[in-house]
Amino acid sequence: MSRILLLVDRHQQPNLPIAHLNTEHEVIVLDRALDPNSEFPFPQIAFDLCILDEASFDRIGPLVKGLKAAAEPIFLPFLLLSKSQTPALSEQRFSLPDKQLDRTIDDLIVSPAEPAQLDLRVENLLARRWLSLELHRLQEVIKERTFTESLLINSLQTANENLQREIAKRAEVETALRENSYLNSLINAMPDIVCFKDGEGRWLEANQAILEVFELEKIDYRGLKDSQLAELSSFYREALQACEVSDREAWEKGELSRGEEVILRSNGTVKIYDVIKVPVFHPDGRRKSIVILGRDITEHKQTRDELVRLASIVESSDDGIVGKTLAGTIQSWNAGAEKIYGYCAAEIKGQSIEILAIPERPKEMPQILENIRAGASIDHYETVHLRKDGQQIDVSLTISPIKDATGAVTGVSTIARDISDSKRVEKAFEQLRHQTEMILFSAGEGICGLNKHGKVTFVNPAAVRMAGCESKQLIDRPLYESLHRSQEESSKAIEQLSPATQINSGAEIAAVCAAPPAPAKLLPNRVSSQILATLEDGEARRVTDEIFWRRDGSSFPVEYVVAPMREQGEIIGAVVTFKDITDRLAVERMKDEFISVVSHELRTPMTSIHGALGLLNSGLLDAYPQKAKRMLEIAVTNTDRLVRLINDILDLERMESNYSTAIKQICNVAELMLQAADEMQGMAQEAGVTLSVRPVGAQLRAVPDRLIQTLTNLLSNAIKFSPSGATVWLSAELTPTPNLVEKAGPKSVSSPSLLSPENAAANQQLPVSSSSIVIAVKDQGRGIPADKLEMVFERFQQVDASDSRQKGGTGLGLAICRSIVQQHGGRMWVESVLGEGSTFFLSLPVLREGLASES
Repeated sequence: MSRILLLVDRHQQPNLPIAHLNTEHEVIVLDRALDPNSEFPFPQIAFDLCILDEASFDRIGPLVKGLKAAAEPIFLPFLLLSKSQTPALSEQRFSLPDKQLDRTIDDLIVSPAEPAQLDLRVENLLARRWLSLELHRLQEVIKERTFTESLLINSLQTANENLQREIAKRAEVETALRENSYLNSLINAMPDIVCFKDGEGRWLEANQAILEVFELEKIDYRGLKDSQLAELSSFYREALQACEVSDREAWEKGELSRGEEVILRSNGTVKIYDVIKVPVFHPDGRRKSIVILGRDITEHKQTRDELVRLASIVESSDDGIVGKTLAGTIQSWNAGAEKIYGYCAAEIKGQSIEILAIPERPKEMPQILENIRAGASIDHYETVHLRKDGQQIDVSLTISPIKDATGAVTGVSTIARDISDSKRVEKAFEQLRHQTEMILFSAGEGICGLNKHGKVTFVNPAAVRMAGCESKQLIDRPLYESLHRSQEESSKAIEQLSPATQINSGAEIAAVCAAPPAPAKLLPNRVSSQILATLEDGEARRVTDEIFWRRDGSSFPVEYVVAPMREQGEIIGAVVTFKDITDRLAVERMKDEFISVVSHELRTPMTSIHGALGLLNSGLLDAYPQKAKRMLEIAVTNTDRLVRLINDILDLERMESNYSTAIKQICNVAELMLQAADEMQGMAQEAGVTLSVRPVGAQLRAVPDRLIQTLTNLLSNAIKFSPSGATVWLSAELTPTPNLVEKAGPKSVSSPSLLSPENAAANQQLPVSSSSIVIAVKDQGRGIPADKLEMVFERFQQVDASDSRQKGGTGLGLAICRSIVQQHGGRMWVESVLGEGSTFFLSLPVLREGLASES
């Protein structure tokens, strides 16, 4: 932490932004505003940077110059706060005269100063100071090492001169060196290699380290040259010859030489030595000796090469690799980070890492730094960061603490990977998966996925609903377990569903039943065999006549399609899509029955017409005019019956298909009842039947012609089935609750109806808030048996088959009436007592604002 001395008048500089400086550095404030005449004690204060204003500079200018001179060659920076507002600093750097500022002020900032600008200037000056300190330290180290080497050389030269003076012969020198046990102990204890050679290059003395390098421990090396030793140690021949060459170069150079020598060891390792060779000469210039000193720098070189390699990897990585302090200040920024975030290294270094955080996550970065300071690591943390251009990107972060040799956390390393593209692809896949899931789950048809063994892997809700069980009861189980039943049960179910439609023909079922047991691999029925066949041969199949079984034992007819699923050409399963065709078979059955009944109903009158006209055409009745007339009456009667039948059929079909296009309007029930009674009054008088009407005024939304058609049809039936002198009642009642609708089911009652003449008088006035109106048509006919109360509403159904001939009915009237009532949102039912008569009820919803009154 740097020490910053602040010499300013705080009254003149009230807004000086020093808060950030206090967090990063130690700020010492000497406020001159309290005692302007007091002496500055700052020469006794150790500091790295002094910030002062112009007033302070005027007082201590000479002292500043002396302090800077005393600190030489170390840089002692001074930053001046100037009051000048002139922006043309490029033309005149300072507001004070240049001579006054010469060699005293290193930088200037105009007051009031911006925090970022002040911080930038302070950090720049401090960096220059630390650079000068480091440079000074290196110079001292070099000076000290040079002095040491000089001393060593001088010492060696002196020793060599002394030895040359004392020893004239080689034998005497060798003897003296052997006897010098102190020197041997010294050089052998050194980890560096040491070797002394004479002026001819013969080895005089070598320490244990160099002997181990060349594996010369067992060789008497003294008096031998490098080339001679190379002959004795063939593996190190090239290394020793290289040493001899470098010795010669040192002699030729005539001064200390330094270089790196690489030696390949016999165990396969490589050693690198930083070698210093010091040649020693006689006073007359002749070669005297050479001293060789070498230090093993193999690990240092490897570490340096590894650092270079790692730096190259970091710089070439596509991932952003960022180094930060524990406070989050960015210190290193590779090309990958520049590509991801858009900031170059020059503009981002020194910034807080929070520059990359999005506003929606203000606490994310501090929390991450807090975890790292605690020694934690974060792997593959996905978040959103902010690029320089303001674009938000998805990134995956791996954040680790940087530790020193003692294990203390000193910084933070972050590896950031841009996963925006993969996120977009993932989102697209998720949308596709969701769409596929929605399609499967919203499909009305059952869908089952099978693996290659025929086990269910997935089912959609429609399949679960049709199977009558939960999905977990189907998953991972063979499909035939939920579909398979014995062939006898399947045959019975098929016959009960549709005798006329051959679903899995009897011949095929019989063949399956009669066949010997299938292998365990095959599934037990036709459904499963078709699916198994697709799993085996990969062919898609469509089955239109099959029976599936629910979990409760009930069955339903289906048609299904089974298609194979392939992956890289291999069949991995199948998809079975099926739908319940119960309704379709029922419609087909109803259509068959309808065609059968219609053909019968058409054939009977046509036969009568054909017979009567045939007799007339033959001339056999020419002599019998009364019989001929009777034949014509029969033909006319049956022709009318045919017309009514055709009209009713067309009316029924047209009503069911075109009702949605009919225009409804607000009608008064009383008016509709009176209009229907007026139309049937003539028929009633002709039959000698009294028609009694008790209408109720209520508003409803309906197609009036259809309701009048219903009422006239019911009145017509009541009149036709009532004896002469009887009464037919048409009445209505507003009900406060729709409880009467529940009577739509078939039932026979012995008590009088709610709308009988006796009870109708008790309902003179009903509440306006009634929700429905019940219209009743009561007759005094023969009545309807209880088991036929619902059957009379079906097509071509009558209580007595002879009624169609005697009464002229087609069996479609009541079916048409019920259809009209249902299309108006109502219900229709009948109550009857045999021998007393029947009452047909219509319940229709009315408008709440309608007024109720009895006419």
